[in-house]
Amino acid sequence: MATCCSTPVFLEFTNGHWLSLYGCLWPAGALPRLELRTMTGDLPAGTVLPDDVPNCKRQSGSFFFKLLGAWIAMGFKRPKIAVGNGELQV
Repeated sequence: MATCCSTPVFLEFTNGHWLSLYGCLWPAGALPRLELRTMTGDLPAGTVLPDDVPNCKRQSGSFFFKLLGAWIAMGFKRPKIAVGNGELQV
């Protein structure tokens, strides 16, 4: 959570080795290339997604393979995330 404006920057998965980032908050031109979408089965009925990348209804095997590969490259470590005071100002 950005302390200046209480905007979420990422979602930390407890004991996970990855972060879910809010892509719309990245500066123009700095967002990494989109490779796939996961959990699209949870979208509201009638939602239409572009077919520019795979739109997996659940996590795919390639998704888990990439996560495992990244975790191996990190030496099976989990990054420490500094957490604020937990107060959300809306």
